Amino acid sequence: MRRIDGENDLLLTCAHIPDGIAILRCETCDDTVRLPDEIDGAPVVQLGPYALSERAPDLSGQETFAVRIACGGPEPVHDANAVRAVTLPAALQSVGSYAFYNCRRLETITLPHTVSDFGGGALMNCRALREVVLRAEPTVPTCLQKLLGEHAGELDVRFDGGASAHLLFPAYTEELEDLSPAHIFQRRIHGAGYGYRQCFDAGVLSLRQYDLALAGLLERHDFAVASQVAARRLAVPYALSDTARDAYLDCLRAHGGALLCHCAAMGESAAVSFLLSLGVLTAADVEAACDAAREKEQTAALSVLLAATGKTAARGRAKTFDL
Repeated sequence: MRRIDGENDLLLTCAHIPDGIAILRCETCDDTVRLPDEIDGAPVVQLGPYALSERAPDLSGQETFAVRIACGGPEPVHDANAVRAVTLPAALQSVGSYAFYNCRRLETITLPHTVSDFGGGALMNCRALREVVLRAEPTVPTCLQKLLGEHAGELDVRFDGGASAHLLFPAYTEELEDLSPAHIFQRRIHGAGYGYRQCFDAGVLSLRQYDLALAGLLERHDFAVASQVAARRLAVPYALSDTARDAYLDCLRAHGGALLCHCAAMGESAAVSFLLSLGVLTAADVEAACDAAREKEQTAALSVLLAATGKTAARGRAKTFDL
């Protein structure tokens, strides 16, 4: 068995394929997993079906070899529920079907721009997934549309490939309604998230279509989600038109107070500072956020808010603040 020093304790079952190496199985009990970019000088280009899933794939009859990646721990016994974050190899081309099946606590996936195929069911039961990081420019074809098609929940997506973009894709639900004794079913989709997943052209995200989708959120009165979408686009305004910028500012002017309160209560001082810098929130919004910060004892966020009102912790309403 090959042994490689690395950041994780992993037991890999691999195979040689024409373009490089396929990882057919990864056994680990680490919460943060970084798969190797290469093995024996050959790039890792494929992640096989069920590779990190709770269920082991059937590899009988295949010519494989084992690789032990170690950082000092014992040989791992696989626990799919332990995995919280996965970084995929830099030259990976495909992710197999059900690769992360039943990784119920998986929260973050980082992928390279080279991934073009994202298998069906790859994210089945990954209900904790909230963040996708793409090492890609926003203007190049990626697997993002396929990935989004495998996950109906809300996803925070970051493009990080030189030029950056930060986007929120809202959640949606779908159901099949039985319309007759003959069992004819009608598909019903609820939520604006499905529309956001259609903002692609030949695998390339259309930021223009993405920005136009804000109107659907507002029509559905999904104001909390609309405010989060607006804040992300304004914070990282890649290819943001003046018209779209005005629409996002109008959204936060009307509905951003609740988002400011949430950020204050969570102690997200940088987010609070950014929202205040846009100049669209009212004094009442700021006062409500101050109350939220006081209630949750978030002193750093409160200081930012008080500075915006011209108050300090030693005067005004803050006199009654007591930790």
